[in-house]
Amino acid sequence: MALHPKQWVAFGSAATEILYGGAAGGGKSHLIRQAAISWCAEIPGLQVYLFRRIREDLSKNHMEGPAGFRALLSGWVECGFAQIVEDEIRFWNGSKIYLCHCKDEKDRFKYQGAEIHVLLIDELTHFTEVIYRFLRNRVRMTGITVPAKYQGRFPRILCGANPGGVGHQFVKVTFICSTSSLASRPIGRARPAMKPSSAIATRSRAHCPNRSPR
Repeated sequence: MALHPKQWVAFGSAATEILYGGAAGGGKSHLIRQAAISWCAEIPGLQVYLFRRIREDLSKNHMEGPAGFRALLSGWVECGFAQIVEDEIRFWNGSKIYLCHCKDEKDRFKYQGAEIHVLLIDELTHFTEVIYRFLRNRVRMTGITVPAKYQGRFPRILCGANPGGVGHQFVKVTFICSTSSLASRPIGRARPAMKPSSAIATRSRAHCPNRSPR
């Protein structure tokens, strides 16, 4: 998996709610794709939901191009280890990546009954706080065996964001003002929606900027 050092920090964080933020071109979308593929390959039956606000952006940013899912998984598809069917990527071990969009607040109800093991949100500041909190409360995991190295780290949330946008203020308050860069901070015991399959764990939040602090 090709990641630069700051991306590895975010990928390997023990926090279960992570913001990887910074300016455009910092590799946020690439990190999200690589994390989704890696976790699906290692954890059978994992359900990963990847969100962009606009469907067209989802396709352009994550499916197409030399670093999109189609290119990254071309060898796997050829060997029968993965299938790409419309807005769904299916792996040989039962894991799936769902490519989702949620343009307006009313659209969030499409995911009312979802059991999201991993929530990935690209461009979090494009979403309202109402949408984020709703999706966050769908994050739970039951009946999934997690490898020892991932114990206490799933279910989890990984978001990428640029400054600005309708959600700028809530993202800043939630992740940046309350957490030191590259550090995780416990935020209390897991609510039922964030309860890991094997044990109740302390949930923590981390902000990982994709550039060095000034």
